[in-house]
Formats: sequence, structure tokens, C-alpha cells
Amino acid sequence: MNKFEIGKEYFSRSICNHDCVFTIKITKRTAKTVSYEYMGESRRSKIRVDDSGEYIQPDRYSMAPVFRASREIQAEEAPAVVEKPAAPAPVAGDAAPSKIVTISQPADDGTVIVMLGQRVECVCGACYPVQGGTVVGFCDEPAGRFTRGGVFALIRWDERPGKPERVRLSDIHRRGWRSAGGSPLGVFVC
Repeated sequence: MNKFEIGKEYFSRSICNHDCVFTIKITKRTAKTVSYEYMGESRRSKIRVDDSGEYIQPDRYSMAPVFRASREIQAEEAPAVVEKPAAPAPVAGDAAPSKIVTISQPADDGTVIVMLGQRVECVCGACYPVQGGTVVGFCDEPAGRFTRGGVFALIRWDERPGKPERVRLSDIHRRGWRSAGGSPLGVFVC
């Protein structure tokens, strides 16, 4: 039977969004409870057991994550370091070398160019006011065990400037864009 072990990390996927992964790290355990760190807090839950082994449910609501002892996070192997060959010396008369930016995500015909300092707005629906924000950076994340990876824009929203939000570049659209189902919701360039 799978059991929680001290010092190990476990994961659970969101019921609503497969790309959303929750993690916990076990800090203590007894025969009936485990103490763990979850979303920056130290918590304790009763251990429950079924055919798959031990599991806990930190919160009590309909779509709350359930952490199972069988879903342990495995340590990834570090990639081998490959040395780059030295760049050739510039020859007199050549133009200055330019900086090349590569994007690991393919672009289609409806691609929008997003730049640092650009204003964006988020339309979340009729019950929510339109939020304005500014692109403050970019990050290119490789695909991991639980995440799809890709290029993200870091957006600092006007209403919560202390915590920039990561938005996938493919999720930022031109004004007037609609999803395949006709929904006008999303993040748009101004």
C-alpha cells in the first residue's frame, strides 16, 4: 500500500484545468495524520485510506484537490552540459553582430506582437470590470513533467501591481477576437 513519507512531495491536478498542478511537501506524520506545506502554509490533515493507498483532502469543497501517496513527484535528472563552440572573430568590414531572439512557440496567421511596456486588458465577463495591465517581462519555460511549457508574458495588472501574472503568449489576442465557440473573453492588446 502507498504511504506518505516525510520529506517527499506529492501532486494533484485540478479537476477544472489539467495544466493546473497543486503540490504538497510532507513535514511530519503520525499513524492517523500528516503535517505538510501547502500553498505557503503549514497544515495538517487526517489520513484516509482506500484501495489505492493513503490520501488526504486539505480543503472541503466540491472540486478540492485530493493528494494521493501514489502521486509522488519524481526528481528530474539534470540535463548534460554541452559546451558551445567559440564564436568566430569578427572580420574588419563586417556589420556588428545582431542579437537574435528565438521563440520556442510556433506562430500562426493570427499572431499578435506583444512587447515590453505594452498595455493589455483582460475581459473576464459581464460581472467583472475590464482590467488594465502592462507587460513587464517574458519567460520561456521548458516543458516539465506537469506543465506544457512555452513562452509567457508577465503582466502587472493595475489592480494588483505587486504580483505579476503569467499569461501564455498564444492567449493574448487582438481586440475583437472571439474563440471558436464565439466567446469574447480573454486578454487583448490595446
